[in-house]
Amino acid sequence: MKLYSSLSSASNVTLSGSPWLILSPKDGGCMLYNPKDGNIEKRDLLGDFLGCRFLANSGNWWLVLDSGSKLFIVDVFSKETIYLPSLESIRSTICPIKRVGDVVRGLLCVDQTRYEEEDENITFVFGSLGLILWVDEGGKDYVVVWFFDREYNHDCLSFCKKGDTHYTDIPLFDRDAHWYRGLSEMVLRGYILYITTSRRFVRVLDLSGGHEQGYSSFKETTRPFPMLSCYESCDSSIAVTTWGEVLLVESDPRNRSWFRVYKKDPDLERPDSACHTVLEVDSLGGEALLLDLGFTVPANDALGIEPDSIYFTRHYRPSQWKGRDLDICVYNLASKSFKRFSDLDVMNLLDARWFLPGN
Repeated sequence: MKLYSSLSSASNVTLSGSPWLILSPKDGGCMLYNPKDGNIEKRDLLGDFLGCRFLANSGNWWLVLDSGSKLFIVDVFSKETIYLPSLESIRSTICPIKRVGDVVRGLLCVDQTRYEEEDENITFVFGSLGLILWVDEGGKDYVVVWFFDREYNHDCLSFCKKGDTHYTDIPLFDRDAHWYRGLSEMVLRGYILYITTSRRFVRVLDLSGGHEQGYSSFKETTRPFPMLSCYESCDSSIAVTTWGEVLLVESDPRNRSWFRVYKKDPDLERPDSACHTVLEVDSLGGEALLLDLGFTVPANDALGIEPDSIYFTRHYRPSQWKGRDLDICVYNLASKSFKRFSDLDVMNLLDARWFLPGN
């Protein structure tokens, strides 16, 4: 089965370059890698921001955490910087956040460490933080979403956009609706946020609502729907096409010898009670999938963006599961073939991400 698109719903992604990789060595710093010519360029992308770390990106714009646990967005080429509200500005009874001294201690543990602190008979249990970012062309508008994974507790999800002075809380728990509970993945495409719950239901939220007292409003655009294949022992991610269709992407967790892509089965009468709810496809409709970003882009021969290709580094972003090793590759869904980059194998990398320069 092929995946066909109606290009009347044009993508809001403007292509101006082939996919590049930003590499994060374990010994610090950042490097850019252009697979088209095989060049690795070491750059001081963070300038004077010592102790900073890249957490998410949207084209040239990268979401950065500094040594004081403050977040900002920076264009890695022009160095233009946009500072974000403080994390503790969220007003949430589910996910209280406290700054201890100069840092939000224990909160920003992207390596999955866990931290507890006692304060006036309240135990703050901290886990890991995942973030995603969307910035429009020219940096005129942006959305930042952060997910706080608290082990053995309710997860927390918040967002802010341009003009906000606080983060808006998005509930991830509903006593009467099991499909709302938890979060395993999320994809941000413009103002639309796609959330996969812990039971593999997909929620679709519109974050484009107005501002009120420094906060933004949001709304659910559709009833949550399940994305379940008949396989259980696979690594998986969700992605979104340029026309807004949600895809399920699976791969072999052992030796990464294959990928499978699915779309929602439109003919199921009772999907909420079905064991599997998707149909496998053998084409991306002439597009390419950047799985790190969670969405497809139009193929472009001149830019070297191959149709029906999956640009991959690892699953489970933005949750940053420590047990998932990097596997930098491009997989062609039509020919079932891999392209890997042997010159990167010798590098001691902490992380790597595909991005489209010039967006």
